[in-house]
Amino acid sequence: MSKRIEQIVPSIRAALADILVKKYGLRKSKVAKVLGVSPAAITHYVSGARGQRFYGVDKETEEKIEELAGRIARKISLGMLDSASAELNLLLNQLMLSRAAQGQRVESRVHKSVIEALLDRVTLEEEAAKRALELSSSASSQLAKMVLKQMAVDSMRHADILSTLIHILENNEEVTLTREDLSLIAEMSRFEERAEGEKLSEMLLGGSSQVMKALLTSIDMDEQKHEMLLKIILNPHEGDGKIN
Repeated sequence: MSKRIEQIVPSIRAALADILVKKYGLRKSKVAKVLGVSPAAITHYVSGARGQRFYGVDKETEEKIEELAGRIARKISLGMLDSASAELNLLLNQLMLSRAAQGQRVESRVHKSVIEALLDRVTLEEEAAKRALELSSSASSQLAKMVLKQMAVDSMRHADILSTLIHILENNEEVTLTREDLSLIAEMSRFEERAEGEKLSEMLLGGSSQVMKALLTSIDMDEQKHEMLLKIILNPHEGDGKIN
């Protein structure tokens, strides 16, 4: 990494820290976790004692950082700290790659339009999660709250998955599963077998509502999804995982 890059990265963190704390009123401890620094460093960034905001950054990148701050703030408010960190790292990696290549753009394995479509879906999932949480706080019954909260959690998980995939695709990272990885997944598969045989939605709960049945069915569907995921990964004829 060149000296200039070493100077640009702290300036980006300083700008984000300042915006997230001052504009969005977020707690320094959460901002610190997302930016990968200590809370004390956030205090220094906000006070101007460390990192010069937007140092060596062009106008286009400055606008990207402003937009990124808004997305990160939304993710922090939803508790999606890992997803926020992944998005920040994606931007930093893009900047570093563009300079390391000295003008030679590193081509992604997929077309740019695919990445943009995935990013749009991330935004949609985040907005859905936020709206579901807002609606759940207004719901009068516990069952309605649970339905809306489940939808919020699912949307947040979808956004996390998509953000991780975008990072991998943008950086042309090789994705492999080691024997250790497969061993961990196989262990979870054995654990999941305990829940797969019992269908909660078929239980007789006596006068239960359709909402209760729907929630129990959703648990059954999650177990079926887990079974499908594990079979695809662990079956060499179905999965794409490679063993190192």
